[in-house]
Parts: sequence; C-alpha cells; structure tokens
Amino acid sequence: MNIKKIKAVIFDMDGTLIDTEKYYRMFWPKALAHFGYEMTDEQALTMRSLGQPYAPQHLKEMFRDPDLDYTAIRNYRKQIMGECLKKNGIEIKKGAIELLDYLKAQGIRRAIATATDQVRTEQYLKQLGLYGYFDQIICATMVEHGKPSPDIYQYACRQLALLPEECIAVEDSPNGVCSAYGAGCNVVMVPDQTEPDETLRGKLAARVDSLDEIIKLFKKFPGLTKEDEEHQLSKIIEIAQDNLDHAKEDIRKINEDLADLLEVYDAKDKEGLALWNNATARLKEDERELVRYEKARKKPYFGRIDFRDPKAKADEAYYIGRVGITDSSSDPVVLDWRAPIASVYYESRMGTCQYTVSSEGTFEIDLKRKRTYEIENDRLKDFFDSDVVANDELLTKYLAQNKKAVLGEIIATIQKEQNLIIRRSPKTNIIVQGVAGSGKTTVAMHRISYILYNYKDDFRPEDFYIIGSNRILLNYITSVLPELDVYGIRQMTMEQLFIRLLYEDWDETRFSYHNIDKTDAKNSIKGGTAWFLDLEKFCQNYENQSIAKEDIYMEKTGNLLLSKEQIGRYLKNNPKVSMQSKILMLNEILYAKYENEVSGKSVTFPPKEKKILDKKYASYFGDGKWRESVFTFYREFLLAQQEAGKEVDVPENSFDVYDLAALAYIYKRIKETDPVREASHVVIDEAQDFGMMSYRCLHYCLYGCTYTIMGDTSQNIHFEYGLNDWEELKKLILTGTFDAFGLLRKSYRNTVEISEFANEILRHGDFSIYPVEPIIRHGNPVQTVACPDENKLLADTVTTIKKWQQDGYETIAVICRDEAEAAQAAEELKKYVKIVETDLEKAEFGDGVMVLPVSYTKGLEFDAVLLFDPTQEKYPSDNGHVKLLYVAATRALHELVVLYRGKLTGILADKVPEGKHMKEFAAETLTKAAEFERVQHTEKEIEQQRRIEGAKDMAEREYIGPKRIVIKPQGKENEAEARGKTLTGQKMTSAYKRAVAAPVRKAADNSGKNEGNHTEEIILSPYEFGAIPDNAILRVKGHSRNNFAIKWIKKTKSYVELSSMYGLLRITPITPEVIRVSFVKGVTEKIGDTAWKGKADTAFTWSAKESKMLVEIATEKVTVRIAKNNGAVCFYNEKKQLLLTEKAEEPRFQEGGCNWTFFEWEKSEHLKAKGLLAADFMDVTAKAKYVSYGGKKLRMPLILSEKGYGLAIASKGTVLFCGIRTFGPYIMAEGSQSDYYFISEKNREKLVEIYQKTLTLQPKF
Repeated sequence: MNIKKIKAVIFDMDGTLIDTEKYYRMFWPKALAHFGYEMTDEQALTMRSLGQPYAPQHLKEMFRDPDLDYTAIRNYRKQIMGECLKKNGIEIKKGAIELLDYLKAQGIRRAIATATDQVRTEQYLKQLGLYGYFDQIICATMVEHGKPSPDIYQYACRQLALLPEECIAVEDSPNGVCSAYGAGCNVVMVPDQTEPDETLRGKLAARVDSLDEIIKLFKKFPGLTKEDEEHQLSKIIEIAQDNLDHAKEDIRKINEDLADLLEVYDAKDKEGLALWNNATARLKEDERELVRYEKARKKPYFGRIDFRDPKAKADEAYYIGRVGITDSSSDPVVLDWRAPIASVYYESRMGTCQYTVSSEGTFEIDLKRKRTYEIENDRLKDFFDSDVVANDELLTKYLAQNKKAVLGEIIATIQKEQNLIIRRSPKTNIIVQGVAGSGKTTVAMHRISYILYNYKDDFRPEDFYIIGSNRILLNYITSVLPELDVYGIRQMTMEQLFIRLLYEDWDETRFSYHNIDKTDAKNSIKGGTAWFLDLEKFCQNYENQSIAKEDIYMEKTGNLLLSKEQIGRYLKNNPKVSMQSKILMLNEILYAKYENEVSGKSVTFPPKEKKILDKKYASYFGDGKWRESVFTFYREFLLAQQEAGKEVDVPENSFDVYDLAALAYIYKRIKETDPVREASHVVIDEAQDFGMMSYRCLHYCLYGCTYTIMGDTSQNIHFEYGLNDWEELKKLILTGTFDAFGLLRKSYRNTVEISEFANEILRHGDFSIYPVEPIIRHGNPVQTVACPDENKLLADTVTTIKKWQQDGYETIAVICRDEAEAAQAAEELKKYVKIVETDLEKAEFGDGVMVLPVSYTKGLEFDAVLLFDPTQEKYPSDNGHVKLLYVAATRALHELVVLYRGKLTGILADKVPEGKHMKEFAAETLTKAAEFERVQHTEKEIEQQRRIEGAKDMAEREYIGPKRIVIKPQGKENEAEARGKTLTGQKMTSAYKRAVAAPVRKAADNSGKNEGNHTEEIILSPYEFGAIPDNAILRVKGHSRNNFAIKWIKKTKSYVELSSMYGLLRITPITPEVIRVSFVKGVTEKIGDTAWKGKADTAFTWSAKESKMLVEIATEKVTVRIAKNNGAVCFYNEKKQLLLTEKAEEPRFQEGGCNWTFFEWEKSEHLKAKGLLAADFMDVTAKAKYVSYGGKKLRMPLILSEKGYGLAIASKGTVLFCGIRTFGPYIMAEGSQSDYYFISEKNREKLVEIYQKTLTLQPKF
C-alpha cells in the first residue's frame, strides 16, 4: 500500500465503527429458533456482513430447506434486535472518533459501505453523532450484489470519483474483507468476532487492534537524506517554538490575573485568598511546564528509531528527546526518552526486540534503524546510524567537554547497562556496583525520573527518599533533578533519616549529631551486623520480661481465657510489630475473651467488681504507654555492652550515625504504637560508606519499601565499618524473585592517563575489586610535583588553578586529607583565587574552585583536580588509605595534578611489583528482568477461544442483556477536545500528552482468563487528578431560573422518584450508609444506568414518608430530606445531625453534557479529594481542582469531609470540584445525567473501605 496515494477511507459500519456485530451473532440464532431452526454460534459467524442475494441462499443451504422464509426471519431478527438496541443503546468502537477527526483534519474523504439498509444506517449514525463525518453513505440496497461481492466497494469508489487503489477499506469480517479486496481497495482489518486466517491475511494491507492505530499508517515516514533530516528538524523546531510561545502566554495571563486579584481583594478576604491560591498553584505548574518547553526548544531531539510492528504492514519512526514534543493536535512528534518504546534506542540491536509497558505487557517489534544526531544552535551538524547507541567516537566527544556541558548530553548517551538499571521496576530491589566514573549517581537520578513518568499511579515524588553521604552530594543531586523533570523529592543524609524516624523523641535543642570518627577503632564495633544482633537480642530480652507468657484464668469460673501458647504464637507471628503495639493488641484479644466469658453466663459480678475486672483485663499486659526514654534504653544497652567487654563510648547528647540507627530501631521495636508510612522507594548513593548496622536498622524501620542501592566497594573510605563487599547486603535486601544485582564496569569519567594512575593506586591494596573497563579518551599526563616548603606548595597550587581557569575549566577541586586541612588551605587560597563556600554543610556543587576533604568529594566529579599534599604521614600505606587516594584521583575528568612537600606517600611513590594482580569479584552482567511473558497462541487456538467466549457472552446476554452505554452526539469537531477547552481554558495536561507519547498496544494476556475483546475502561478526561482549572471558566454559564419544586412522588421497592418541571430526581438507598442521588433534565426523561451500582444488592430496611413540606427517606445510618418547594437534598446522620445540604436557591443545573450540583459547605469545613494512592488525600478546601483521574482506570472521584461523610461522583468523564464561593461552590461532572453517592461514616479509613468495596464497577455483559 502506497499511503501517499490514499485519498479516501471507506468504512464498514457494523462491527467496525459501531459495536453491533455481536448482536447479529446473538439474534440470528434467536430469530431462526423462533421459526424452528437451530443455528450454532459457528454458523452465526458466517452471516456477518453477508448481503443480498447471498444471505437467503446461504441460510437455505445451511438448513437444506429451499422453502425457508428468509424475509420473515430477517424481519423478526430486525425487530428483536431493534428492541434490544433501543433499550440498551449502541457503543462506538474504540478509536473511531479519533480516526475520523484525524482524517477530516488531513482532508482525507470518508465514506460508509454497509450491509445495513439506509434508514437504519442513517438512524444509527445520527444517534451517535457520526453522520456529519461522511461524504458518502453507501448501503447494500443500492447495489445488486452485497458483500462478499465487490459491488458495494466498486460503487463507493465511483461515488467518490476515485480509483480503488486510492482508497482504504476498513473491515472487521471475512465477507467484508473479500468484498473490498475484490474491488481492488487497500484493506485494513480491525478484527471483531474472529481473527483472520492465513488466506484472509494475504488480502490485507494491515491488521490493527483498534481504529486509532490506522492513524499511524498515514503518518509521513521521515526521509533519510541530510536534506530530509534538516527539513524535519525545522518543522519540529517550529512546533517546539509554538509550544514555548503558548506557555509563555499562559504564564503572562496568570500573572495578569494575580495582579487583578491584588487590586480587587484585600488580605482578609477569604474568597480572594482562595482565588489567589488557585492562581499561584497554576502558575507554579505552568512554570514547570515552561521549563520543559524550553528544553525541547533548545535541543528538540537526539535520536531516532525506525521499526515495524509485526501486526501492521507499515514502517514507523519516532524521534527521541529529553522531553516529549506534541503538535497542536496532541500527536507526538518527539518521544520523551522515558517512554517505554524509547528503551529499544538504548539497549537493543537491529532486528527483533522487545519493550515493556508497565501494567500492560511486553511487545515485540522489528527494529530497522537507530540514528543519533548532533544538533547545535538549531542546526543539524551531523548524524549517523549505529547498531549501538552513542558509539565510542560520539561518547568520547561528549566526555571531552567540560562538566556542565556533559550534563546536558547524558540522556543522549545512556548506555545499555545503565538503561537496564534505570528502567528496572521500582517494585523490586536492586543493588548496583559501579566503578568510579560509571555514572552511578546519574543513573540513580534518571531512574527516579523514569519511575515518576511511567509509574505515576504507584509513586509520587514524596514517596521517594534519596540518601547520600554528605550535604554537598545531596545539594548536587537536588540541583540536577529539576533538569530531569523531577520536583519535590526528599533528600537527606543517613543521619538525618534516622533522626526523622525518631519522630517526637528527637529534641534538636537538646541533642545533636556528628560525623563518626574514622580514626577511632572503637567506632568500628558499632557498624557491623554483630552489633545489630546484640541490640536485637537486648530488645527481645526486654520484651520477654515485659510481656508475661502465662496462662490467664477467669475469676470464679476458673475458665482459661488465654493460654501461654496463644500469647507466644501471637508474639512469634508479629515480628515487625513493636512491643507496645503487641501489648495493646494482646489487651484487646484478652478483653474480647473476657467479655465473651461474662456475657450471657450464669456467673455474674456485682457492678463494682465488674468495673474492677473491666479495668484489669482492658490493661492486663500494660496500658500501652511506654514511660521510659529511647535514649535511656540505649544508654543501658551500651553499658551492658561495656560489661560484656566491648570498648565503646556512651554518648550524652551528641550521636553518630550508628548511635542514631540504634535509637531509631529502639523506637520502632519498643515504643511505636501509631506506625507512620514513610517512603515507598529509597535511593541510597555511595552505599558502601555505611555499615550493615545502618542497613539492618533501616530494613526494620522502613518495612515494606523497595530500594535502589548504588555504590563501589573500592571506594569504601570508612575503613573497618563500611562495606568491602556486597554479600551481606545482598542476603538482606535481594530476597524477591525479581530483585537484582547490577554491575557497571565501564568508567566514562577519567582520561586513560588518569585511569591508569588511579588503577596503580589500587594495586597497592590487597583487597578484591570489581573489574574496570575504561572508555578510551586520552589527555595530559598526571603531574606529581615536589615543593620545597609550604610557601612554594601554596604558590604552585594558585598557579595551577589559574592556568586551569584560563584553559576554560569550570569546576576545579583542591582535595585535602580532612576537614581541618581543607579549612586551613581554603583560608590561604582565598587570598589569591575565589573559593566556593567553605562551610561544608552549606556548600553547593557548581562552577568555581572548591576546597574539600576527600570524604566530601564522594559522588562528585570535576573538570580538574589538585591533590593537595598527600604525604606519608597523612596517607600511610594501608588498605583504607589506598581507597581514600583512589577516590581522590578518580574525581578528575580531564586534569590531575599532585603537589606535595616532604615525603610523598608510598601509595603514590612506590612502584608495585610487576607480577602483582588485583583479585577480582566474580559478577554476572545484569540482564533485562523477565517480568512479563507473552503467551503465544496459534490462529486455531485463538479462534476456538473466541467462539467459547462468544457462546458464553450470548448466554449471559440472553438473561441479563447488554449494558446500556449512553453516548453523546458528536458535533462536526472533536467534541471531547472542545469540551475540555470549555471547561478549563488550558492545554491538555502533560500526563494526557504522555499517554499518547508512545505507541501502546494491547498486551498479551498472561492470566489465563482472556476476556475476548474486552478492554479496561478508562476515564475519558484529558485532565489528571489535581490539575488546576483557569479561574475564567469556573463561573457557571448564565441561564434563566429553573423550577425545581416537586410535582409528584413515586416510591418503589428500590428507590423514590421525585418529579419537577426541570427534571426527574431519584433517591436510591444502596446500603444503610450509602445513598445514590440521580437527576436527569426533562419531564419525559428517565434515569439511566451507570457503570456503578444502581440499586441495593440485598434488601435492607429503609422508609420513605411524605409531609406537606418535605419528603424523607431514612435508613439506619442516613436520613435524606428533600424540600418540596425547591427540590434541594439534605443529608443527616443517625443522630439527625445535618451533614450536608444542596443549595436551596438552585440545587443543580444541566447544560451541554455537563452537570453542576451546588452544595452549601460550611466555611470552616475541611474537604479532601481521594487520590490514586492509598495515602493520597488532596486538600480541596476553598480550592478549585480536577478530581477525576483522566486517562486512568475507571473509578469514581471521592470527596471526603471532616464532618464524617463522603461524596462519590459517578462520571466516566471530567469531574471538577469548585469550593470557591465566588463561583459556587459546586461539583461539575460530565455525563447525560447527574449521579453521586452520599456515604455516611465518621472514620475515614472505613469510609474509603465502603467506597472501594460497595461502589465498585458493575460487571459489563
């Protein structure tokens, strides 16, 4: 198929555009049965798209009855099928609107060629809002022979005045395919009830899963010449510039709004403050979007992949950049590097390869080309095709640049082994051993960015902790994360994390922390596993003494309430529960047993004695309040250790990292009664610096989270208590099936000369190392210069720094032995050169000269490094100092100079014997996780499975009928997009753009429970949860006053209906706690079904009564009152306390597919919206936010009040919450009717549980 020649697309209707083919499959057998014929499901499938004169003859031959009355049977089939469709509605097939909109925008003509008669064809199309899309509508009655004859397609081509080869025919059935193929059209099949067999496949130009995939066939494939690429670059730059201009304009308008607010409202005006907060939140979001657009404009892309999907017969091409770029129609022109399919650019060679989409599965493509670009100042400098991304020539060119420039090219040069780590599932643990310069810190940062992009439903920025060894490293990480579109990540040192885990017990006015003294051998005791095991045993002994394991008998009766075996079993089965929580739970268990014993028994107790017994058994094991201090407890542990012969100090008010780890463990193990959910994923950089004591305590305190742990054991500068290998940590952390150990062997940082110098340092040690593979990049030799005295040392240092600055090096480090030497050297050097902040807690990595102790350079790299005075006295020849000097030397990208006076350390001065070789750890290379496995089926198996499911579907529909789907008529433009603009006035969110930024195909079903053609419903809104609407659109459209006064009332077993001149209101008790409130505009309209529960599953007691003024519906938990004069609904709890009321002046308004329900929330009432994650509750008090989950799995938005109720909004589209009184307050939901559920429950957790269990999606048949 030559896509350039295509001028029209001709669509079959039934089963292709609208989901009616299944009804033919169901109602042909029913109609035939009515006349005494039995048709199998397999036979029913042969009737699809079969036209005159073939259908009558086909049936007569099938049943061997020449007298079969086809006309009577067909008319009866039309009658019963028509009744079904009238009752239950018709669904538009997935992707139809998107494809039709695209074809219209591109000027490609559209036509219908259907076996259905003209009257019903036009009826269906008009009903669904599709009629206006088509230039020609051709029906079988217009030609002599229907499908599979080619007549209908030949006639359609003549009506369009086009040749068949200039048309694409879109079909779903074998008869339709044969008809279009026979006419000479290019046939694209979207299988509906059956897959094409091999013969049918030979007639297809392409086979797709959904109609919107056809759009890809029309995308112009980018050319390959330099002229083609330059033209493509100019087009994308134009789009990027347009996006940037629009972003700037949006920000300008918001700033104008803020200026207007300052003029209109004063500081005490609450409504003005709410508007201000709303606008500033939008401004912050738009400013971040602006940063993304600026990145896209600066350098639009760096790579390209060309491939073919085995399911389609057309090549596809995608450009890949730092951020995604979409055009005005939200189609992606550049993919974000984090998009799932972009992974093949980094890690795959030409040919068959795979990529994985989170929660979808693994997809196979045939990779044809990988192209890498050099773009500078909007000009294409060069490009080349390569089997491996960023070959050594290009990589060397990037690495030769200064530090600042290198950061800008990292995404373009991510290597395969780095990419495997970045894209590893965050729901698993990974430990990464990376040699110096292998990009560990960079990989960790890109991993966070990737996770937040692809696992948005599971992880938010606040779910991450980044743990680093010092503040300079953390400040560097924090400064770079925004470049990767990451904001709001919490980062801290290991000491700060353990302090955080002490919660209210840490008093910063009384306590402080300090760096551990590396020279004190006593401190090494506290860093290992043995120390943790001692602490664990000490805590266990304390618990054993505090919780008595003895049989407990009831007074008078002598009956056993709780045995010591039961107590012991509970304690054993809850190892992660604190001692105090165990005490509270055991009290609850015992008290329940005691209550059971005294209830309904013949033995009674006087009230006074009963009161004493109540108190006794309610706190038998203790009152749950631990009155000791974790600090006192730790002191007792240390004293016990001293008595056991351990030489350790007992700190008073200042603690090192291992003291803090122990204190946090004690708090969690002994004291905690109200567990706090901390991080979901912890990233630890320079992990080798922390001993197993830290990890053991962390693993206990942050139970349930996952880890990304990065380090290099060759850089363990903490001598005896850091990690010299990963074995113990692997046994502790890597316990899951998909947990992994990764190895980064390649060093990208140093020149060959610096790398050889550093490796020679390592050879002085006698410890094992991981192998290093340097990238070949040459530079100047390492200089080692002796200075006669201190003055000359200082002078040469200044001269060297100034020369480097003249050479254009922007980041320079002077590395000293310790903090004292660094402070002294900085004090002298700043007289001659400008030195960056010398306070190590405040210093931030950046341009300029930094004077640092070795320990503070971990994880950092500099254009040039000067190793300051490494004498034998400061660096004696032992393993610890070998690693220290190795760290110092490997910080340099381009230049390394050693200046010293006196005796140079033997680690640098002495030659290593020629025959000495370092011992190397054995480690396997990380491979792609087998997290998804595609199940392969033959065509015969697929066909058989579909027939089984079809028969099941037919049986279910016979009793239940299909789910009614109400679809709004579509106008001539894409109404979904137009409606979105009306509601928000702002562009589609970045989340919505990302949803289309990668080709997402249907995943292979690995569950063994294939649901046929069923696809998971999503929320049809382009706006993500928490997005902020423009203030300009919050005002409800002006309208005349409506009459909501109740005219008549109807009570049934399931609900109460109340009719007004404006429309029909229905109140449906679902459970004693849940009430459904539904409303549809119009005196003759009826309440329709939703995707959620329509009525109670099981009968329960509720009442309805009417007085002169109001109607009252009451359950055990909720009372609903509706005032007859205005139709406003009021909700009361079981104590008849008012919880919420609709606005009496105007309770509701419906217009253009949008429903506003106005509520009278109290000004002091705090309201929250339930997010996707368990602990995600967004404050919406006096705010305006989108509370629907655009593009996510279908679920109801939930608003919760501190007063003890919730509102679940039944809408498949956009839901907007507006708590700003100037405009509402109201809840706006898209749909043909208003529908919400009121839930009465004081406890938030229980309310959410009711929402999740009771208000689930109903089965769709």
